[in-house]
Amino acid sequence: MRSMYTYIERTPDLCRRIAEGADRVAGLVEQFTARPRTRLLIVASGSSYNIATAAKPYLQRVLGIEVTVTWPMSYILFDHAQAAGIFVLCMSQSGKSTNTIEAVRRARECGQDVAVLTCNGNAPIREVCEHVYEYGSGVEDYYVAKGFPTSCTFLFEFAIAAARALGTVDGEEAEALHGELLAAIDASRPLLDASRAFFDRHMGLFVRARRIMCVGIGAGYGVALEGALKLNEMTGIAANAYEMEEFVHGPTYEIRKDHVIMLVDLGDVGHERMVQLHDALAELTDHVYVIDATGAYTGEQVFELGSPASGDVDALRAVVPFQVLAEGICSDLDMLSYNLNNFDFEQKMKTKA
Repeated sequence: MRSMYTYIERTPDLCRRIAEGADRVAGLVEQFTARPRTRLLIVASGSSYNIATAAKPYLQRVLGIEVTVTWPMSYILFDHAQAAGIFVLCMSQSGKSTNTIEAVRRARECGQDVAVLTCNGNAPIREVCEHVYEYGSGVEDYYVAKGFPTSCTFLFEFAIAAARALGTVDGEEAEALHGELLAAIDASRPLLDASRAFFDRHMGLFVRARRIMCVGIGAGYGVALEGALKLNEMTGIAANAYEMEEFVHGPTYEIRKDHVIMLVDLGDVGHERMVQLHDALAELTDHVYVIDATGAYTGEQVFELGSPASGDVDALRAVVPFQVLAEGICSDLDMLSYNLNNFDFEQKMKTKA
């Protein structure tokens, strides 16, 4: 059985290679900067949607334009009517997602400037788009374990290079952003072992959990989405992700004493509200865990990402504890990764070309 740990271990070197290889993002930068852009629209589903959501705050901050994320079917049916100046980036890890392939066709029908980001430049999606870019994880990426950090790295490096080409950041600013990205990548290296040690101490609780609720804001919300998805598809445990403020507008009424809450706090503008939420949740359950990049939390249920804290850039490493948790539950229960109960359903609702 393939273990996700192997893929996590390889990821920092891949991220470094992407961040240090300017040629990898050059094609997308050239296409994006060829004309004025008012908005970047990312179309994606599954892990790609979560990656785009995690990268959105950084892209918006560095590029200085509006960035929105939508699902392929929503784009095809409703969101394809866009004003001039839109750039559509369709993301598919495998390059085989049928809904994303159809979204590319829709974008071309609408006369929109569209590109594809995938791990496999020879996948079927190439047949419908001439601008296909590989983000650099390699085609073997079981669980999309490498795909989340490497795709984030590609998108961050693209934003830096595009902003520099457009003159919205100067050389010194670009170097500072690049250095911050490399520091976040290097800081991800010890997280596999640290996460395994942390969850080994708590695994009994997670294996018995009836419900896991993952909560984040900004880039942390994208991480929470991916965390819940990994728990869903690998273990079959009921897990959902919530934006921090929406979480207190109804979902908290569901919480019982045996429910597990996982907060993702990457700092930035939502930090103080997240601390307030963390403290208040003690009224509802004893099982509140924090993936923390701020150093503001204490206790045995806090997993510290450690220095340096980089805010939205930390999304690429904050996903590691969730990946380790999902794999750890599978190992503890001696079960095959990915829930086999869904086999017949997936045959009827085919999603890959």
